Amino acid sequence: MRTNGFTKGRSTTDAGAKLIKHVYDAWKSSQNAIGVLFYLSKAFDCVEHKTLLLKLSHYGIKNVALNLIASYLSDRTIGVPQGSILGSFLFLVYINDLPHHVSNTCDIELFADDTSLIFKTHRNKDNSDNVSRAMSRVSHWFTAINFVLNAKKTKCVEFMLPNVKKVDKKEMINGESLEMENSTVFLGVTLDCKLQCGAHIETLAGNSPQLLMLSFAYLSKNRQLTDVETARLVYFAIV
Repeated sequence: MRTNGFTKGRSTTDAGAKLIKHVYDAWKSSQNAIGVLFYLSKAFDCVEHKTLLLKLSHYGIKNVALNLIASYLSDRTIGVPQGSILGSFLFLVYINDLPHHVSNTCDIELFADDTSLIFKTHRNKDNSDNVSRAMSRVSHWFTAINFVLNAKKTKCVEFMLPNVKKVDKKEMINGESLEMENSTVFLGVTLDCKLQCGAHIETLAGNSPQLLMLSFAYLSKNRQLTDVETARLVYFAIV
């Protein structure tokens, strides 16, 4: 499996670390990195069963095993159950071949239904054609397998070293322009265009008071079931 989601030994931490490594690799070669984080609308509900069964057969799941999966899906006309073990596995099979449809001009990271492309770009050249072509391939692939890409919620960030001046750029996807954002959220982590921690710390600080109040309320109601060490761990996990 090419994805980090729902896979033993892989997590959001692995996906985030890989994405950041791609950015640092670009910086080491005196390049910037453009990250495109695609937003899919209700991806699990858009899985076409006929296409899924063909892909399963391609990967060697046939005969009785394939018939069992077809029976598992027979009570719904489209989509796979989100949150179930088998549903998650089937979704991974459905999207596993996406990297084969993207050229070697970029790196791709998959985590469940989160898809991100990272492009290494020359600072003094126009790289928009390469970026647009790869984005177009991904968009067409999404359409071919019945996924709905929300261009308005798709984010684009150009990562650059702190001493590199930002230049206003726009990328196009499905006829809509994507403005370069100063920051974006990737699997719960706020990444700014300089890979500095300020934006993420501000997000955590903003959420901490509410989380603390909820935690204190829970701990006070269940004080007989919670010792001091557990309460301390909860406090420092939030702060």
